[in-house]
Amino acid sequence: MLATIPALAAALGLTACPSSEGTNPGVLWLDLDGSEIKVRLVEREPVPF
Repeated sequence: MLATIPALAAALGLTACPSSEGTNPGVLWLDLDGSEIKVRLVEREPVPF
């Protein structure tokens, strides 16, 4: 059991590393997607509703 903890921590650390391309936006906003119950992520701040 104790031997799996470092392996699990290493696997989680590798999957959490960001890409080196730098194409991800700094902030994502939730915006309505044509319905009041559906949303999407957008790179710009949406107009308040």
